[in-house]
Amino acid sequence: MQHTRRGFLGTAAALSLAGCLGSTATPTVTVGIVPDVDPDTAIEQNTELAAYLAEELGVEIELRTAADYAGMVQAMVAEQVDIAYYGGVSYVLAHHRAGATPVVVGSKDGQTEWHSVFIAPADGDLTEMAEVVETASETELVFGDPLSTSGTVMPTYHLRTEYELHTEAFAQVTHVGAHDATAKTVSRTDGVVGALNARIYDRLRADGVIEGVRELWRTPGFPDYPWAVAPSLEATTADAVRAAFTSLDAKGRTDILDQQAVDRYVGVSHEAFTSLETAVEMAGIEQGGSR
Repeated sequence: MQHTRRGFLGTAAALSLAGCLGSTATPTVTVGIVPDVDPDTAIEQNTELAAYLAEELGVEIELRTAADYAGMVQAMVAEQVDIAYYGGVSYVLAHHRAGATPVVVGSKDGQTEWHSVFIAPADGDLTEMAEVVETASETELVFGDPLSTSGTVMPTYHLRTEYELHTEAFAQVTHVGAHDATAKTVSRTDGVVGALNARIYDRLRADGVIEGVRELWRTPGFPDYPWAVAPSLEATTADAVRAAFTSLDAKGRTDILDQQAVDRYVGVSHEAFTSLETAVEMAGIEQGGSR
């Protein structure tokens, strides 16, 4: 659905007025999902959440995703999404380029930070990161989307800060897209090491989706995966979105929370993500944009 500026502002106004004026019109809110797994799975994992948000906010929800992370950033720049689920880096870009504002992040075991995990084929020679450093010139490095926080940017950052290892030292760097694609590529390829989101990796292992891989190292934590709203969404509506997310646990919606790989959602501000800007700069990603 293509939102014009007028139509987009109309959606925000309708959301804030429908309750007090008793309007029978049901506005449509477009929710964008960053494709951190394959697009069909990304939509499927958020279908129950969309139904919940529709009921809580009194709106129709349209779910959409994009071919890659950059596409979801551009969707907010072009005013095609009202609410979006971003990776940390894609959020930073959407904040700078489109004025996106975070409303909540997920908490797991009392922690809101996320981690990347480095993996290698289970039957290969790599058993620890020190061996990766020694054999980098003979090893292919497998990453996810170039704008993925836990699949590319933060693994790159921590390779440099923890091991003084630059990606240029590897025989080849390959970007395969989503996190599940990284895990599957490593499981069936010799002479590689890959990095992906640790929670997604744990879920893939628990579900038996991937086998034949060995975990080498988990990075220090970093902020990631906020839900953010477009700048023209009125403050009262943004507050309603935040309240809908933060009440999921109190309402016993563990089905939705499990799909999101979190225990609960907590409110967040942009300040929580400023540390990622250093990693974005180190990665050479232009933060500014057309806005």
